[in-house]
Amino acid sequence: MNAALLIVDGYNVIGAWAELQHLQREASIELARDRLVERLSSYVAVHHYETIVVFDAYAQTQPAHHQSTSAGIQVCFTGWGETADTWIERCCAQYRGSRKRVRVATSDRVQQLVVSGYGAEWLSAQQLLREVNQTDAEIRSQQQRQRGQGQSLARFLDPDTRERLNQWRIHGVDPG
Repeated sequence: MNAALLIVDGYNVIGAWAELQHLQREASIELARDRLVERLSSYVAVHHYETIVVFDAYAQTQPAHHQSTSAGIQVCFTGWGETADTWIERCCAQYRGSRKRVRVATSDRVQQLVVSGYGAEWLSAQQLLREVNQTDAEIRSQQQRQRGQGQSLARFLDPDTRERLNQWRIHGVDPG
């Protein structure tokens, strides 16, 4: 079965996550967009989502364009005059009736109802944040367990060998 598709309404999520709001206000919208994609990278890798983060044309006169990140996330900037909502709806309509699982992350209530009508699942920006944070915590916990296993090599050594290694560490010479 194909990986599930996660579509993220980029500016909607930036407006809902305090960290990203702060970055947008204090630094720039570009940094907030980059941080959003960065925060999503581990989450989508762990959950095997094919991911598209959609941003409105935001009053730019450029045509629509896509770019891929090193994490495999597609970033889509809509064309001039096209909203992220319209782009997301069109994408959901393309997958209507297919076997592909489609999830849309947005806190826009009207958008949630529309994508549900196309058979897509939706989650709020806050739900997405909770899932991203939970995934990050699980990764950290797994890394700590792995580090802990690596540091416990001494438990496999007999007491004499442990003592000799400890003396060597302390005095810098092999005492035996």
